Amino acid sequence: MSTKYLKRFFKPRSIAVFGATAESNNLGNIVLGNLIDSGFPGPLMAIGQEGESCIAGVKCYDSLASFPEIPDLAIICAPAQQVASWVRKLGAYQVKAAMILTSGLAYLPSATHKSVKDEVKDAARSFGIRILGPDCIGLLVPGSKMNASSSHINIKKGRVAYIGQSGLIGAAMIDWANGQEVGFSHFLTLGDGIDVDVPSIIDYLAGEPATHAILLQMDRVIGTSRNFISALRAASRNKLVLVLKSGVINDGRIKVEVADGLNNADLAFDAALKRAGVVRVETSDHLFNALETLTRMKPMRGERIAIVANGMGPNALANDRLIRKQGQLSQLSPETVKLLADKLPGHWNGMNPIDLNVDATPTHYADVISILSKDPEVDVILTIHAPTRFAPSVATATEVIKAVRKTPRNVLTCWMGRETAIAARNTCNSAGITTFLTPEEAIDAFMYMVEYHRNQAVMRQTPAPYQLDNAPNRKRAHDLIQQAKESDRDYLTHAESCHLLDLYDIPTANTQYATDISAIVDIASQLGGSIAIKALHEGNIYPFSYEKHERMRWQDLALDLYSIPEVRHSATKLAYRVSERYRSEQTFGFAIQQMKRGFQSLQINLGITRDAVFGPLIVFGVGGYVVDSMADRKVMLPPLNSALAYQLVKDSRAYKVIEENSDWLERDIKNLCDVLIKLSQLAIDLPEIKALEINPLLLNKRGILVIDVCVSLGTPMLPAVSPYPEHLTERIQLRKSGRPAILRAIRGEDEPAHLEFYKQLSPESIRLRYFYSRGVPTHQELANWTQIDYDREMALIVSAPKLQGDGMETLGVVRAVTDADNIKAEFSVVVRDDLQGEGLGVVLMEKVIEYCRAKGTLMLAGSTLPANKGMQGLARKLGFKNSYNPEEDVVDMKMMLNEPSEDWQRLRLQQ
Repeated sequence: MSTKYLKRFFKPRSIAVFGATAESNNLGNIVLGNLIDSGFPGPLMAIGQEGESCIAGVKCYDSLASFPEIPDLAIICAPAQQVASWVRKLGAYQVKAAMILTSGLAYLPSATHKSVKDEVKDAARSFGIRILGPDCIGLLVPGSKMNASSSHINIKKGRVAYIGQSGLIGAAMIDWANGQEVGFSHFLTLGDGIDVDVPSIIDYLAGEPATHAILLQMDRVIGTSRNFISALRAASRNKLVLVLKSGVINDGRIKVEVADGLNNADLAFDAALKRAGVVRVETSDHLFNALETLTRMKPMRGERIAIVANGMGPNALANDRLIRKQGQLSQLSPETVKLLADKLPGHWNGMNPIDLNVDATPTHYADVISILSKDPEVDVILTIHAPTRFAPSVATATEVIKAVRKTPRNVLTCWMGRETAIAARNTCNSAGITTFLTPEEAIDAFMYMVEYHRNQAVMRQTPAPYQLDNAPNRKRAHDLIQQAKESDRDYLTHAESCHLLDLYDIPTANTQYATDISAIVDIASQLGGSIAIKALHEGNIYPFSYEKHERMRWQDLALDLYSIPEVRHSATKLAYRVSERYRSEQTFGFAIQQMKRGFQSLQINLGITRDAVFGPLIVFGVGGYVVDSMADRKVMLPPLNSALAYQLVKDSRAYKVIEENSDWLERDIKNLCDVLIKLSQLAIDLPEIKALEINPLLLNKRGILVIDVCVSLGTPMLPAVSPYPEHLTERIQLRKSGRPAILRAIRGEDEPAHLEFYKQLSPESIRLRYFYSRGVPTHQELANWTQIDYDREMALIVSAPKLQGDGMETLGVVRAVTDADNIKAEFSVVVRDDLQGEGLGVVLMEKVIEYCRAKGTLMLAGSTLPANKGMQGLARKLGFKNSYNPEEDVVDMKMMLNEPSEDWQRLRLQQ
């Protein structure tokens, strides 16, 4: 992932097309014609067939050597077998950006027995050329007057960027958007993505001021999932990001893998998108409906909607859709009901959805919107209009617009019909009010608002304090895994699996083991009470094995055994059932426990699985031996904090059962969240864990208890989201006072302490840090400061126990934000006023310098006001070069940490 040389794709000064001919249906000819028609202002060059002097009005040349200048961008439309040769020639002439529109390279063998695609990739890498494509539609940038594509029509200028993987879907999208008067700031498809990938483009467009939203069409993730999520997360903090994802056709050329315990690979993809704070849409129509809604959306207060129509038929259509989508209707307040009763027919039922009746006038619509917008129980209003003589569509739209402009609420409109409704929709569109053709479309768009609101809230939710500090046990867990691997096993035994959970303080049932029936009887005599026996064998030693192979759990269990004769008889039958299916070397004895019945226990299924793209996943849902666990399986990417763990539990069907039946709801949910956080840490600590299944975990008035667990091992795999960097933590002492403190990376849990830290800064310190006087930061700002992506940003704090009262307080912070290519990191540092002179500034700066240097960052840079002599002196002391910047009226401080190895890095440093 890198944005190097991407500017040459989006803003080239000159373009050359290779493989063009004079034939009207030739790909190169089409591209040249589009470039001319779009008014590209720079020089255009072409190399076509021998003897061609001019194609589409563009002069042809015999070779690269005869070009009047080296092009910024090369567009290759030549036959597949010639593409690699052209890439090598471009590299020899120092061309750094090439777009390949030729298709079929992945399936065509070359002379070197590789595919042509691999040969092109090797050639590009050896010369440092960035490749967009192959098999792409090209690139359209209205702001640069550039249509460098094979599209049949150009695009309109807009504020939305489109990134696609399918060229044909892209072509259809252009046609659709033109028909809908939708414009784009940038439009491109990536095809097979030899080099330039989705994260690279997202990073580039995230910094483009002309782009306000990003639409992403994709069928799979190419490259590392960590780069993908990191780029999405960074972009979604400042721009709306929508994703339209299709599956891939399972024709053997692209392998589709589904994680153990999941029935659909899309569950992992959806979990990744939610973690990044973006919204997934289901269809191309939904894509633009969601875009229109979300780009016009005012800040949402909540997720409750009021529906208003001039008839119960349209109301019913909207309400049915809302129920299917699990949306929430507003409960109208008594004051609102009273006010509406004065405006509505006497037969109104006083409920939402609101029936204005067929004789409703435009004024009725406006009055009802005005009343609803003042109800604290209403967050969004949907008005539906079916044309009548009493309320002509355009006249009603005019009154609705007047009412909408007076309210801070989000108001969606639906004008049913076509002949007379089109004008009403156009009127609303011109006024910037979102409008739809059907009630169902409007509700779908509302639910995208809800999803976006939830995803952004989860991404910024402040987690409760939680500290998992059991380093010795975590070392023992690592040793346990290594012992199993040294024994050439890809699983843990049942006893080892239970011990692993014990090491992470997850309570497990007392389990004893036997190899024969007499030993089972002896153990049962010692345990007393009701007994449960499970046969252990090759078929159930792996997680999710029952779901994978559709085996009946009852064949491996003997439950509710109250007497010794019953134990002996059932154990004999169980052993016989196992012997019918497995040889002796495939069996591993029996696990014996006391039965854990009663106390209104709820059985939970949770654990860890591994997706081929996104790595470890935490799974949660209803469990037990007789339920369909897959029907309630929710997933989330680790690492988890308390807020994310709570969201995972709340999204499940199990939460509703607990909410309805638990007398200790807060305690039970906290216990479940604690287990999920520990499993998350286990997945981070032990990347060899391929899968871990707990089924069931009992939840009752006594707390939680794991009854059964199994663990499988595989090659190490890192999580898609960068975990907390514990290795940066160190203990220090303040220079003057000797006060003990901890220097560590910031966490989301630090938000309250960070707010208190900010409040203790003097107005002068705030002005010197932010270059202007400002008020107390909002929750969103604090979340952005504390819940960071450790791959792209680092914030180090000094934290110490409060001198008065309980808890920890923040004494100082340094922050370094790195660009996507790790060329330059921008730093800032601030220390509490009452702790000046304690050496905290030096400690923090030395730590961030060490961190950035180890990460490979080339330059660390910062700016300060000329009046901030203290910062300038600290920078010089540490080795920074200070220089006055008259354009910005600041002092720039720069330090080279590592030497650049490529020309593009040197150029970037000079910018």
